[in-house]
Amino acid sequence: MIFTEILKSLSERAGAQGAVMIDKDGEIVASWSKVADLDMELIGAHYEIVLDAAVEAAFGCGGTVSSITISTDTAKIAILAIKEEYCLVLALDRAAPSGKVMLEAARAVETIKEEMG
Repeated sequence: MIFTEILKSLSERAGAQGAVMIDKDGEIVASWSKVADLDMELIGAHYEIVLDAAVEAAFGCGGTVSSITISTDTAKIAILAIKEEYCLVLALDRAAPSGKVMLEAARAVETIKEEMG
């Protein structure tokens, strides 16, 4: 599937451990993981909820949300809206450069949108 190839290429360029594309209901469209035991589907389903909450909060204030980066003591998660009903979630090492990750992810989102039509 073309989306899996896009996620793999993105992960390699951004230094991500994996990536997943999900719809608004938490259903997996495509996923790719560099690490065999990294459950990108589970990560994606949980963080899609975070994106929805941020979008709703921003809407209430008259704004929009296109991306979120969450840092923990051991990792980072990047979440990007693709279209109204889809999002992209990346699992990253804590040291991953956020600027490069978000630039590569934004490019991947544009490619995904083109493929979706």
